[in-house]
Amino acid sequence: MTNLSSYFEHYGLPGEAIEPGVWHSTFAGPQAEEFDLYVLVAEDWVHFAVSPLAPRRPPAATDLLYATLLRMNQEVRLVRLAVDADGDVNLLADLPLAHINFATFAQALDLLVYYAGQLASDLRLVAPTPDFQSPLFD
Repeated sequence: MTNLSSYFEHYGLPGEAIEPGVWHSTFAGPQAEEFDLYVLVAEDWVHFAVSPLAPRRPPAATDLLYATLLRMNQEVRLVRLAVDADGDVNLLADLPLAHINFATFAQALDLLVYYAGQLASDLRLVAPTPDFQSPLFD
């Protein structure tokens, strides 16, 4: 198995192995918000998740949230947005284990850090602002 702990260290993020094949780290966004990052090696893939990117929304806001997530998924590259079983919005990426090296690991983290910083504040506005439109849609 690839030693992802060394990739975390080289990238400059603390990566704690919380169980075999699963790492946890945190990073700060541009507005000093803190994000949890999980990396899981399963079968032939390395799965990355910023979870939660945004907390669950009230039931009345789910239609607007889902529509916003679908539109945002059209605008982001090499990552995707999803809602987990708890209703939290997650930012996800996957890499084939056979092609993982520090460069591809760092690229995935760069994208997750960038999009977390860009999207989290917009997603927090979806419920309280019914006519909200992300700047991504301009």
